[in-house]
Amino acid sequence: MDTPTITQYYREADPAKRLALLNMSIEAGEEPELNKIRRELWDIRYQDKSELGGDTRADGLIALWMLMEFNRDSAKRFMGVRGGRKEILKQLDKMKFQEIRAKGKDYEDMLYRECCHMVKTYMELSESDKAYNSTLFGILKMSSEQAKDKLKADIYHTAVELPQTLKLEEELGMITRAAREMYELHFPGEGSLRA
Repeated sequence: MDTPTITQYYREADPAKRLALLNMSIEAGEEPELNKIRRELWDIRYQDKSELGGDTRADGLIALWMLMEFNRDSAKRFMGVRGGRKEILKQLDKMKFQEIRAKGKDYEDMLYRECCHMVKTYMELSESDKAYNSTLFGILKMSSEQAKDKLKADIYHTAVELPQTLKLEEELGMITRAAREMYELHFPGEGSLRA
């Protein structure tokens, strides 16, 4: 059971605000072992500066998701499967997925929670993005049902189909599982993630 501060930590999308919440929890002496892991994962996930400048941080897991999304149709491109696979594996290495998972159950559980947070953040960003929810070069707004269907299809193609296409089911299995869980929480009563 999470403390109120950690609950808020997993609801927050902004890296700086997440770090402030995590630091509050650490200073309060809450879950010292798990917070140590959370801090390690925060440092890995937000290791790069954002292109926005200042102290803003880029989200390495969202970057991984975007690589996955970009490579969804890699099977249709010349040398696409090999290139897409290589790019995704490189980002997984940068996010230290295998190293983290090898450290034990607590590390794997915390990494899984970060993957869930990443999928949730992606879904919320997509729903609030006017360009994502429009058609005809951004002129016409989609109905809420069309936008929901588009988001469902995107998550399915990115998190379920792509790992199969690139033969990365094991490497991306945690993200597939997180996408399924977040989908069911985000769209309650609508069944499981499928095309």
